Amino acid sequence: MKRKYVKVIIIASCCLLLIVGFGMIRKLIDHKQVEKQVEESTIKETTPPKTAIPDWAKEYDRRVRTEPAEMVVTEYGDFYYAPFPKQFPRDEIANRDIDEEVTKRTNQIVFRGYYYEKR
Repeated sequence: MKRKYVKVIIIASCCLLLIVGFGMIRKLIDHKQVEKQVEESTIKETTPPKTAIPDWAKEYDRRVRTEPAEMVVTEYGDFYYAPFPKQFPRDEIANRDIDEEVTKRTNQIVFRGYYYEKR
């Protein structure tokens, strides 16, 4: 009789260990998935959504960034693009890349690395 109870107790304890083991493994897997979802959601919130940009907008953006403007308008006059800039004294040049002020005496502007002169 005792032997019969010993077998039952051993089998019951093994089943209990298997159930507890499966439960712990499942909780670990669920915890990892929740962490991964939280990480992905924070990445999605910080990056802007990628919307389909039409080809004309891409071309326009590329040209704005890589080609000089035709002219720069200021309160002291219009400055036109000069592919071959003339030499002016330093006090008549305003470098807008480093936020220098344009004045009445300004004859040349440097903007985005391109030279513009007053006509």
